[in-house]
Amino acid sequence: VKLVIWDSVHPCYTVFHEQTETFSSLWSEYHDDFRQFLHIYSQDVACYGENLAYFPKGFIENMFFVSANPWVSFTSFDLNVANMDNFFAPVFTMGKYYTQGDKVLMPLAIQVHHAVCDGFHVGRMLNELQQYCDEWQ
Repeated sequence: VKLVIWDSVHPCYTVFHEQTETFSSLWSEYHDDFRQFLHIYSQDVACYGENLAYFPKGFIENMFFVSANPWVSFTSFDLNVANMDNFFAPVFTMGKYYTQGDKVLMPLAIQVHHAVCDGFHVGRMLNELQQYCDEWQ
């Protein structure tokens, strides 16, 4: 197995198909500017969102996975990826948000492969995410 450091990685997110109760995995090119990224994302969903293929836009190697489970609020979530012996991409799974007092909370499960990421890196990412959320208000 040869590990690679990518110059950029792109989010691959799930698109739920209510009619068939299935989902697709769709990726969008990352952009530093959130408005530009939102535009790219919106175009991709408009173009590929109704396509029932698992990877309607195709598969790229330099992506990470983002999934939402808005029906359930959880305290733990474990994902097993079958037939992918060399699966090193991180997976972020968000659950149903809820209010607690004056705060809005949302569960977030992070699954990483220890060969490419340590708890230090997860902690740094969580601290940066919290800072971003605090500034966003």
